[in-house]
Amino acid sequence: MQFREMRGRGGSGPPVWFGSATALAIGFPILLWGILASGTLPLTWFVPACDAAAIVSMLVVTLLGSLDAELRRNRRSLPIVFVAAATAVMWAGHFAVFPGDIPALQGQRFNQATAMLFLSINLLTPLMLSAALVVRGGELSNPRRYIVAVNVAGALLGALVIAFAVVVGPNLQTVSPQGEFYAVDAVVGVGGIIPAVVGLLVYSFGLHGDERIAGGVLAALTFTALNSISLLYLHLRYTPPWYADHVLAFLPFAALVAGQLWLYTGSVVAEREAGAELASASERRRIGLDVAKAMARETDPMPVVDRLLTGVLEALDADRVTMLRLVPDGYVVERSVDREGRPASVGTTHPLDSVRSGDRAVVAEAVAQKRSIILGSYRVIGLDSKPDEEHAGVMQSIVMPLVRGGVVESILIVGRRVDRPFAQSDVDQLEELGAIAALLIRNTRLLAEAESSSRAKSSFINLAAHELGTPISVLRGYTEMLADESLGPITREQRGPMDVIRNTSADLAEKVDQLLIASRLDTAHVMPTPDTNPNADLVDVVHDAITRAEGRAGLIHANLTAELPERPMWVAGSRRDLGIILDNLINNAMTYSHPPARVAVEVMDDESPEVRVKDEGIGVPDPDRERIFEQFYRVDNVDFGYPSGTGLGLYISRRLAEKCGGHLVLERSDRHGSVFTLRLRRAKA
Repeated sequence: MQFREMRGRGGSGPPVWFGSATALAIGFPILLWGILASGTLPLTWFVPACDAAAIVSMLVVTLLGSLDAELRRNRRSLPIVFVAAATAVMWAGHFAVFPGDIPALQGQRFNQATAMLFLSINLLTPLMLSAALVVRGGELSNPRRYIVAVNVAGALLGALVIAFAVVVGPNLQTVSPQGEFYAVDAVVGVGGIIPAVVGLLVYSFGLHGDERIAGGVLAALTFTALNSISLLYLHLRYTPPWYADHVLAFLPFAALVAGQLWLYTGSVVAEREAGAELASASERRRIGLDVAKAMARETDPMPVVDRLLTGVLEALDADRVTMLRLVPDGYVVERSVDREGRPASVGTTHPLDSVRSGDRAVVAEAVAQKRSIILGSYRVIGLDSKPDEEHAGVMQSIVMPLVRGGVVESILIVGRRVDRPFAQSDVDQLEELGAIAALLIRNTRLLAEAESSSRAKSSFINLAAHELGTPISVLRGYTEMLADESLGPITREQRGPMDVIRNTSADLAEKVDQLLIASRLDTAHVMPTPDTNPNADLVDVVHDAITRAEGRAGLIHANLTAELPERPMWVAGSRRDLGIILDNLINNAMTYSHPPARVAVEVMDDESPEVRVKDEGIGVPDPDRERIFEQFYRVDNVDFGYPSGTGLGLYISRRLAEKCGGHLVLERSDRHGSVFTLRLRRAKA
């Protein structure tokens, strides 16, 4: 298992600098006491205790840092592991050679080595910490190998420092046999202040690496700076400055332990929050699928809407749920359910900006932004006479657009009569239900409209929409739950078949949609669309189509390019219809090209605006160049393994182009590729 990243922690704000401020609050009084106090007090146990505490602290830091690198497969904690391994060995050496700790290691040689080793630790620690602060994180392919290497390297450095202190220390004369320190100690103190201050300044200017380790390191650097200052006042063992110096020398390592524990506490909290969110998402999806299954039993739009509203009412513990359907003049109140049985103006039409919360036209805002809005009370101009009156007694509410194919079809308004605001989890729950409902309601509406044409056509649409479309929606929902492991983990061997099921069900849903659209076009009725704007920005529509196709292009390693004007180009036709045409043309170009497919989309700002989709495929035989626009006609080629399809894509595309007042033609096709051209009319001013 790998830990997720902590959120809300480790930034450059107060949580990081709090460690440095705490270190200053703890360390400065100790430094001040060491400078001002006087006298001597020989405590022979004091140095061994400090050394042992430092060794244990560094072993803990080594363990936690190594675990962090192992679990996250990242090198961000390895610099701290190196510092901990090196200083643990150094402090162990200091314990061994300090006079009185080990009887065999006595005499002036080891007395000098003790002082030299102590000074070396105080000089090297801020240097290593400052270096660790600027090292950036990065992925590790084999974390254990790096962890072992860093621990060994740190231990070797510590051993080299001990050897230097034992061999060279006696020749430098840093302490007398009586425990009096010479001037070189103050020089080392000044030398230790420099890297500590530089490290703090470098971080403050933002020249640092991973901030997750910064909290403990900044506190440790603050302690090392105070410790270096204390060396300026160190003259004799067993005096207050000497005791203060040893305490300040130990505290950086305690700070590193605190930093690692803080880091892991955040990780545990993040894991718990992620687990709770996963459980909440699973529950939301379960409720959504239960409502979807209930709606799937209906073929009449109104019972489907009623089941949706009832499901939302119960799932969100709401008191009133209303559905508004968009029409050219605004919206129609289509349905409403209310716990207290309060009536709604079902069937009435209102302007889009009539639902207001304060100065905000919340329904118009939700439609424009295509996202949910959480608010308090609202009123409906024309229904609520008083400006401060709450509509139907609602005190807290959510306004959510139902979006299908990038177009808002309906609006849900969910309200509570108690002053208990809706949370983001409620919005997530509502969007889970809305995503399924938008598809099911659309399918049932299409079915209801198709039933008014002819019995034969009605039977076909009923089979396509009810027997295929709705169960596919439920199947895709459960497949997504299995794929994201909401129902339990799946093995690597199961992942491949699961992806096949997901892709196949998506393909099947697309075919059902094509059957529905083709059937509507074939009845010579105008395609129902909630897009009330008869014009569209062709540049924006093409850009969206390219974005939708990029996912498939990436999977098959296709090269998809586009040449678009920099300014908008308004043409006659709805975004929905133009988007369907472009989706079909781009997907066909990728399907009927040898891999890697190369597809170019070009928008021409000529007398009549045009979109050209070029490919480098096998081309279309001469006898088939017009037949490919017929219903259910396919040109199969054994070289492509007979790609699946309904033979409706180009038929639908040409009919929709004609509906927009334009035309779709196969401009050129040969063995080097094809060019399909969509010609449109400019929008009327």
